Amino acid sequence: MATSAEYDLGQYAFPRGWFAVANSREVGRKPVNLHYFGQELVIYRGESGRVVLLDTWCPHMGTKLGSGEHSATTTDPAFMEGDNIRCPFHAWRFGPDGKCNHIPYHDGPIPPGARVRSWPIEERYGIVFTWHDPEGLAPDFDLPLFEQWDDPSWVRWDGLEYLCDLKHPIEIFDNMSDVAHLGHLHGGHAVAYENAYDGHLMHQRQRSAVADDGSGLFDATYSTLAGYVGPGIAFGRFQEMAAVQIICVTPIEDGTCRLWQAAMIKSRSGVVDDTARQMRDQVSAMFGGGLLRDGEIWQTKRPAIHIMQLPSDGPFRQSRSWYSQFYNPRAQAAEIVARVAGVHYAKGWPPFTAQPQAVEA
Repeated sequence: MATSAEYDLGQYAFPRGWFAVANSREVGRKPVNLHYFGQELVIYRGESGRVVLLDTWCPHMGTKLGSGEHSATTTDPAFMEGDNIRCPFHAWRFGPDGKCNHIPYHDGPIPPGARVRSWPIEERYGIVFTWHDPEGLAPDFDLPLFEQWDDPSWVRWDGLEYLCDLKHPIEIFDNMSDVAHLGHLHGGHAVAYENAYDGHLMHQRQRSAVADDGSGLFDATYSTLAGYVGPGIAFGRFQEMAAVQIICVTPIEDGTCRLWQAAMIKSRSGVVDDTARQMRDQVSAMFGGGLLRDGEIWQTKRPAIHIMQLPSDGPFRQSRSWYSQFYNPRAQAAEIVARVAGVHYAKGWPPFTAQPQAVEA
């Protein structure tokens, strides 16, 4: 396992950005403890329906919020009042803003330090995302837009599908620049390829030729418009298939991460029925299986601290430079991106040119 410092990414161990932490359907009134960004966290859904994510250690005596299943406090109906949560040890009550707002045996003012960090939350696409920023600043970019989510002819995913835990997330991110591995690991044949960098967005555009596998999912060639929105959320738009994939990568510790994915497709009949749902399941399983081919490599390879890069490998250096903006102070991001902004290519692969149907889509 190698750390962010060993990869020479920047000043911070964990990057700035939006990250998936749970599926919406998994978050209820019962608090659940999580571990991301080297932190112990607790997540629950308030009475209002709001999802709350807090640091888990009570500042009073270090009790883990969400623990103590048999405590008199946690078995009392007053345990989860409104959008609040009580500590199982002494019943201090914390609001969704992280501030202690009630101590049952104390009449005086509540100490100012009686608070825990409350994490910014966005619940969208059946997924709970949180904002992480080592500088503690508010979000400076939005979650990706999947406009198909509200289209009644598309079969939605039902949350993220867990794939595996891996080493440092940069090893996953490197895939976005690695045109050479596509044929040798996945069996496809790229016929056009390019990367582009623009602020917090990274794009991978490719067209591939595939052999007829009998599934009916692919034409002779297909176009993929993929990329990253910040360091934690990747997308893939498969134009001819009318399919969309989301890939989420969330740091656990400095040097480890969790990988999820999900897919949605447009119903060929325009109606979301059992046939369309089965097709979505088939496509999602295919996408997940493709990522697990990479996962077999990622789990066993040594850290690629320095890549013996060939001109035909893909623009690794430019991509890693773009990626490093999220591990450095926000004030440096524009300067870092300016070094690589624009479109970059791999030797031997022509630039990507969208097919007419891809342009229309």
